[in-house]
Amino acid sequence: MNFVKSNTKKGWEKLPDGRKNKPEYAERAVLEAMVNHFIHRDYTVMGSEVHLDIYVDRLVITSPGGMYSGQIVQDLPLEEISSDRRNPILADVMAQLDYMEKRGSGLKRICNETKALDGYKEELKPVFKSTISQFMTTIYSMEYEPKDQQIEHNQAGIKQGLSWEQVGTKTGLSWDEVAKLFIALQEPKSITELKELYRWSNTTKFKAKYVSPLIEAQIIGMTLPNKPTSPNQRYFLTESGRALLANMTCNSKSSDLTEKVNHMIEELSEEEKRIALELLNKE
Repeated sequence: MNFVKSNTKKGWEKLPDGRKNKPEYAERAVLEAMVNHFIHRDYTVMGSEVHLDIYVDRLVITSPGGMYSGQIVQDLPLEEISSDRRNPILADVMAQLDYMEKRGSGLKRICNETKALDGYKEELKPVFKSTISQFMTTIYSMEYEPKDQQIEHNQAGIKQGLSWEQVGTKTGLSWDEVAKLFIALQEPKSITELKELYRWSNTTKFKAKYVSPLIEAQIIGMTLPNKPTSPNQRYFLTESGRALLANMTCNSKSSDLTEKVNHMIEELSEEEKRIALELLNKE
């Protein structure tokens, strides 16, 4: 489970008396799925193992051996799936350790735990598939949005007037502090390039001040999200960040974002302008 936790996102929502965590996956659903695959896999298939793969929009677990009954799981209603156990001793051990619930409830619990998450939609319901030689469980991310939905979401954000007041409250930063950062991050940039723009030398303090709060607010993204300290790491404006930039530059007469950005660059000091233009023109 540590592997899943360290390689998936965990958002949060600010509340009047604290904050509410919004995980990408239901931890208990993932645990139930992993246990289900370990206790039902076919251990007579040599050289094969249970696989866990994490993608941008889903988590997929596969194991050798289809359903012990010989049925095809996707052809059956969830409530009619048999609970025959290929490895009953292993199943009893897992039940004693509280890694699984009563017989036959595993797939239902995976669905129910996922359904209880914020952001759940029917199209995100877990999917179970089997063949005579393999069983697969797919659990979808609550945080993922297809590209067309992201565009639609950001357009809605622009129409609704997404402002820095909303984001600034969460990050503790003013728009004046981050405007030139937004200009530079229209293309991926290294932390060294961004520090030069602000004339900072201490990487840790710079990240804590500007980068980390904007990443947590999902305004800035990382090209290597699973390797945050990689020397090849680059930072960029997310779609939400671009929508925010568009709204914050709407005082320009032009509706073209490039012209709006140029208008903002003109308001920088000469040295800041030079560095910002260098970063924008950098290949």
